[in-house]
Amino acid sequence: MKLAERDYMKTSGTEPVELMEAAAKAFVGIFCGLVPEKSRAILILCGTGNNGGDGLAIARLLQYSGYSDIEVGILQTSRPGTGEFGLNLRRLSQTPVTVKYIGAVEEFTFSQTVVIDALLGSGINRPLDAELRALVQILNQSPAEIIAVDCPTGFRCEGRLDPDEVAIKANEVISFQRPKLNFFFPESESALARFHVVDIGLREQFIESLPSDYYLIEPREVGRLLKRRSDFSHKGTYGHVFIYAGSQGKAGAALLAAEASVYSGAGLTSVALPEHARLALHIRLPEAMFVDLHDQWKVEEEKYSAIAFGPGLGDQPGFIESVLDTTSVPLVVDADGLNYLSSHQDVLMKLRPGCILTPHMKEFDRLFGKSDSWFDRLELARAEARRRQLFIVLKNRYTFIIVPDGRVLINPSGNPAMASGGMGDALTGIIASFLAQGYREEEACIIACFIHGRAGDMLRSKGNAVVPASSLIESLPQVLGELQSP
Repeated sequence: MKLAERDYMKTSGTEPVELMEAAAKAFVGIFCGLVPEKSRAILILCGTGNNGGDGLAIARLLQYSGYSDIEVGILQTSRPGTGEFGLNLRRLSQTPVTVKYIGAVEEFTFSQTVVIDALLGSGINRPLDAELRALVQILNQSPAEIIAVDCPTGFRCEGRLDPDEVAIKANEVISFQRPKLNFFFPESESALARFHVVDIGLREQFIESLPSDYYLIEPREVGRLLKRRSDFSHKGTYGHVFIYAGSQGKAGAALLAAEASVYSGAGLTSVALPEHARLALHIRLPEAMFVDLHDQWKVEEEKYSAIAFGPGLGDQPGFIESVLDTTSVPLVVDADGLNYLSSHQDVLMKLRPGCILTPHMKEFDRLFGKSDSWFDRLELARAEARRRQLFIVLKNRYTFIIVPDGRVLINPSGNPAMASGGMGDALTGIIASFLAQGYREEEACIIACFIHGRAGDMLRSKGNAVVPASSLIESLPQVLGELQSP
């Protein structure tokens, strides 16, 4: 962001204070939607650096927008204050907004119900000093609604998040131009509940030209990846998925994976199941074909375009190893397939390049070793993906797709209403479906993760507090249609 700001000012001839004004306007645009009641008492806490300068500009713009009860509290955080801070302070002095300096923090009190945190910006790389820690603790113990400018004070935007470090607990964060990497890690929940990203006018072409190992998946990109169906296509055009899943008492996992394959567009779907589950498959999903699981690896592999392996499979060592050792078609390994690999590292080492593993956190740790933080876990995933030339779909609230060259693709879709059994089985079936349809591994992972979360978001937006996997699967055709619409 610092490079992008310098580029913008150089190419446009813009002064730093003008860019600060653009950021403040973008912040206020979101703030007015979050806090529409203009009589609310608002306290804006500012440091004396550029983040504090943003806060001063925000105070002035909120007053111009009709907010009638605004107070600014200034804490000395930079010696001396930046030039932009001083200029915005002079501008604010021309308004009715009250400005006070915070002296002894232990005596600090406030009664406002909304606090805007503009104390420190995103460049913090060390723990807060004692004075700031004390102020942050006072704020965190208050019932006020806290909205942070760019990032919460004390929150590290990149690198390992230390759970013992003190940071402001913001209800909302309004971040400039790009979300911060650490927003996507579960540890961020202690510092922010939700975040919003606002465009402040920086040159996207320049930002996209900068080297990065981290990429955010966007709906328009998924729409570009999706191929339109030809008028003369047929079921053979869209591939044949073979799902090895299900065992005694766990046939539901196989049925969900198969259903997800069908609903996301595979031309044909076959499911290897125990004989006792044949009737359940035919009743639940008449579109799918049954193969007796106990025939094991006697099928003609060349008939299939992609294989999904593992959901509900149970412990069948000889069978599992024979499949993983011999298959040459695109392969997605999940659940019991991953459990087997974690206890048979020799088989993991022999997986052919391009295989897709879809672990959740505990499965990942069993496969590759435990990590002390999500940043460390992601770094380990990057190293393992490069070393083994595998795709790793590391599932969480924000799923990370790690590709063999070490890049990380972050999927932003999805929500907590999807936290229920069967979601991983559905994702496995969707990935296999797009592999069978002829998409490259990276494309299949991107599309599958995004539409999986997008379907959950669509159902959540309709008021559903819980989104079962079966309901999500039924929504997939609609999501695909919307993404492909002009």
